[in-house]
Amino acid sequence: MVYNGCMESSENGTGRSRMARSIKITLIVLGVLLALLCVFLVRDYFTLRRENIISARELSLSAFVQKHGPLTADEVGVIKPWMTFDYVNKIFALPPTFLKDTFRIADPHYPNLAIDRYAGAEHFNNTDFVIALEAAIGNYLQQQH
Repeated sequence: MVYNGCMESSENGTGRSRMARSIKITLIVLGVLLALLCVFLVRDYFTLRRENIISARELSLSAFVQKHGPLTADEVGVIKPWMTFDYVNKIFALPPTFLKDTFRIADPHYPNLAIDRYAGAEHFNNTDFVIALEAAIGNYLQQQH
């Protein structure tokens, strides 16, 4: 009986050590996966920055607008194709339908429509369309002051 008891406790000890080893291996694998995920996220972030999809200026633009009010006619150069018409309306404090009326936008997704998507759907060059937006907004804002 004592011998069997020793065997049983020895088997339980081996089972516990196997479980502890399995938990350690699982935690190591999860840690490696998490580290790889972080590496890929950081790499993708810097790719987006390098491609000018996001930049420090755009990231700070919202904070700037909240602290300093709407942008002026001199600041129309911040408009980027990834922005939505709604976002542009807000950062320049434009009437909600100003751009819709000015450019005769009939898309039902306006104002929650990205400038580049609209330009692509209408077969406009993104750069030329952004320049036209900048000019229209600049003229409107100069007339208001």
